[in-house]
Amino acid sequence: MDIKGDRVRHDKTIRKIVLSIIIIIVTLNTNIFKVRAEVNNNLNMDLNNRLYSNSNNISDNVLDNLMVALTGKVNGYEVMLNEDVIGYTVSESDLDKVKENLIKKYINKNSIREDMVRSAQVKGNINLREERFDIEKLQSNEELVDKIYSLIEMDSQDIKINIKYVKEEVNTIEPSTLIIPTDELYIGESKVEEGEYGVKKVLKEITIESGEITNTRVLNQEIIKEQVSKKIYRGSKNPYEDGVAFLSHPTRGGYMTSGYGERWNSFHKGIDIAGDIGDDVIVALDGEVIYSQFNDGGYGNLIIVKHDDDMSTYYGHLSSFDVKVGDKVKKGNIIGKVGNTGFSTGPHLHFELRINDNPVDPTNYIVQ
Repeated sequence: MDIKGDRVRHDKTIRKIVLSIIIIIVTLNTNIFKVRAEVNNNLNMDLNNRLYSNSNNISDNVLDNLMVALTGKVNGYEVMLNEDVIGYTVSESDLDKVKENLIKKYINKNSIREDMVRSAQVKGNINLREERFDIEKLQSNEELVDKIYSLIEMDSQDIKINIKYVKEEVNTIEPSTLIIPTDELYIGESKVEEGEYGVKKVLKEITIESGEITNTRVLNQEIIKEQVSKKIYRGSKNPYEDGVAFLSHPTRGGYMTSGYGERWNSFHKGIDIAGDIGDDVIVALDGEVIYSQFNDGGYGNLIIVKHDDDMSTYYGHLSSFDVKVGDKVKKGNIIGKVGNTGFSTGPHLHFELRINDNPVDPTNYIVQ
């Protein structure tokens, strides 16, 4: 009998058993450490007293804890959005906390005062499904909030946040404008007194959903400072009756080639001003365009502008029109181009001033 050989074999067997036990212990301790660290990070629990605790899913039973340590899996919940898994948790109450923190994050991101919020709602089919999963998949509430918020920022139609809140704004009130006729100024002249902006405080109820305002309702307005109207004094005195020059020159330069009065056995109802085809034609006084088309009475392309106090001006022989009937024009606006249409011996502008539809000599009424 080889007693010495048996003893050697016995020692080897013992060493193998001890080595196996050491490996198991190291593995258990490693997994237990991972489980404790993961759960501690995500659940913020006291792991010196217990590994983890949940009334429905996690037991204090040593065997359950060993199974978690050995397998690396934990009983908990998948966080579902419709049929898609978007996160993992071990507590049913965590979902309410996630929704609460999601609303807080949304409020902060949109610079909404929390004390002004009237209602807040996470809209979407979010629910929990009981499942066993790897401990590494377990998420903190903050991670779940970030995940869901990223879906909202991508304009997901499956989940939205609806916030109704009250906002106080201080707005300016633009001055109104008053037009005041005055015989202290001639027609075409005006004087402006600038107004002052007012200030008002407005209380609004605003409904916002996923970054877009869906409804606004004014709850109250309070005038802090009244606006002061802008006053435009517009001349009503007829300058023609006083012999005052009040018309702008109807072209940019150019000289008069034919005056008002008898000409070639006929009567010339206006004056002719030399120019090149395409030169700007400028309205001589504020008014409204009442005619803008070809005239077969000799004027060719003709524009007629009606002014206050039954005055009107004519612009003939144009090559093109820059205005149409009904347009309001201001002194100095371009209304057409010099041309050679109608009864014309060369490019020029025919210009008339009429009072009560009667042609008068415009020469002395053009500001030089």
